[in-house]
Amino acid sequence: MSTATVDLLDLELGKRWFERRSPPLHAAFKAHHSQAVRAEIASACTLVGLLYVAFGAMDALLIRDMLPYVLTLRLCIGVVYVGGIRLQARHGVDARILELQCSLGIYLGFAAWLCLAAQSSDTENILYYAGYGLIFMLVANLFFNFRFEVALLSSGLITLTFLVWAFTFTDDQDYFVCFASLYILSFVLTAFLNFKHNRERYRVHLNARRADLRQREAVLRGEELFRLSTTDALTGLANRRALDDVLQELWHGYVTTHHAFGVILIDVDFFKLYNDRYGHQQGDQCLAAVSQAMRCIAEPHGYALGRFGGEEFAVMFQADSARQVVIFAEEVRRTVEALRIPHSARRDQFSMVTVSVGAAFSADVAGEKPERTITAADLALYVAKEERNRIHLYDQRMHAADANDDVTAELLRSAVKEGLVSVVFQPIVDVRSGRIWAAEALMRLKDRHGRAISPDRFIPLAERTGAIHELGEWILREACDLLANEPSLPVVSVNVSAKQICDAGFADAVEAIVRAAKIEPARLALEITEGGQISGNPEVSRLMGRLSAIGIRVWLDDFGTGFAGLTCLSELRFDMVKIDRFFVQNCNTLRGAKLLKNIVDLVGSCAQSTIVEGVEEAEQIELVTSFGVELFQGYHLGRPMLKQELVSRLQGEAEAASAA
Repeated sequence: MSTATVDLLDLELGKRWFERRSPPLHAAFKAHHSQAVRAEIASACTLVGLLYVAFGAMDALLIRDMLPYVLTLRLCIGVVYVGGIRLQARHGVDARILELQCSLGIYLGFAAWLCLAAQSSDTENILYYAGYGLIFMLVANLFFNFRFEVALLSSGLITLTFLVWAFTFTDDQDYFVCFASLYILSFVLTAFLNFKHNRERYRVHLNARRADLRQREAVLRGEELFRLSTTDALTGLANRRALDDVLQELWHGYVTTHHAFGVILIDVDFFKLYNDRYGHQQGDQCLAAVSQAMRCIAEPHGYALGRFGGEEFAVMFQADSARQVVIFAEEVRRTVEALRIPHSARRDQFSMVTVSVGAAFSADVAGEKPERTITAADLALYVAKEERNRIHLYDQRMHAADANDDVTAELLRSAVKEGLVSVVFQPIVDVRSGRIWAAEALMRLKDRHGRAISPDRFIPLAERTGAIHELGEWILREACDLLANEPSLPVVSVNVSAKQICDAGFADAVEAIVRAAKIEPARLALEITEGGQISGNPEVSRLMGRLSAIGIRVWLDDFGTGFAGLTCLSELRFDMVKIDRFFVQNCNTLRGAKLLKNIVDLVGSCAQSTIVEGVEEAEQIELVTSFGVELFQGYHLGRPMLKQELVSRLQGEAEAASAA
């Protein structure tokens, strides 16, 4: 849909009744009107025909001497009128011709009845009975959706015929003035009503078209947004989000039907050196050529190929054996090598672009999550890259590296008691005022030697071992303690995992912590960041309803990453939606900026507020602010900081505000 079409509709809807209609819009309305007339005209003329015959009862009451003639007239005209119109409608006669015939048929029925009834010997009854001719005028304007000019024709002829008849039939001036004025006023009134109804029908038609165009625009924008969000801009392959969905489907099939699958990770060897030697533009062309070569061998098999990021690609497919995975991995390696793209900057014996390939067969990977297969392939890739231009298949011996998980799991069991866990806060800033609007509480963990452990490592492990419940309550208490001691901080948000959502006592525990801290519940926000499905999950819906009743806010985190589906915005009502950092960090291109704006508009169209994460440059804030966003989070506005640092910053803002 073009913006110009909507603007034209808006302009047309803003016109007054006397202003000229837009020719193309009026032509479209007439075509629509003709269709409506064709659909309704048969039933309408049947009803009018029956009504015309039924009024023979009044003939019997008022002009008995003419009843045989008038009744015969009514039957003949009624049958011919109804039969003729229905027959023509069935054979596809133009709706405008049918409309004109219906209009003239009403007039003919009036004129024939009036002339024949006037032959009655009961002159006084005839004079008053002639007033019933107004019914024909009402029929012409109310029973049919006649165009204004057609309704005006039939009503005008009825009025004119009555005036001529009354003038010649009687010398009673009082009668003529009374009934002539009645006919004329009725003509004016019914003409006005018909004009008003036609104008209203026109406006209804315009509004319907506008709504339809808006709906199409939303659908097309959603489809385009989905395509952009699942396609890599450089290579045209599926991106990581799309591959995440493929992985989930393969894992589901593996769990339910035991149909195993393979994952292959491909990394272009020494690609940084290639970029440094040949330039980034040539580097992009290299990646495009490599991706096209791999597409040619993956698509015939129906394998899912995508760009994982940078110079790394992935292939996922159902497989019957590890051998099948290895064979395809070797085919990928040889295909890229056969391109013979020069690479003189390498530091080994090769002088062309090659790839290292890590492969994993799901049946050989222990674990309860699909991501374990990716991790296994990544471990195999690490081994392959030690020699370059090699493939390596994951095996159980590589699983020894997971022993570190056991150590971390033991730490998690005593992390709170031993003080190994801590919390930092990253500010969320309102760029209108420049002040901190909220802060996100982030958990940190160190081992007994003081070495930091990545949240990407210990959070999934805490969920798997159940330690997330104790850790989750601990960070909630820390967040509420900050809120209790810093009334100038409006909101603190805390991430919530799937394990906590599924805990029947979670909402009660949150309520108890909030009450113990004696803070307003609305100052605490819970961010749903679970990597599984939240759309269609009744546990999420029930939890949100319970928290909403308490007064606690619920935010949707990492929107657009593929974890939180688009449908969750319509199924669940969030107090805030946080758009993932990926989109703002890729908005330096026209394509990236368009994608981010579409996401902001999509969230806004669902009447939900927005926070954009990951801002690292002032230019990013300036661009996204132009999209209507006011709340931002990222290193440019503040890195995660200790409680004392956040408190100092809040005090500094308060002092600056007082001085101003």
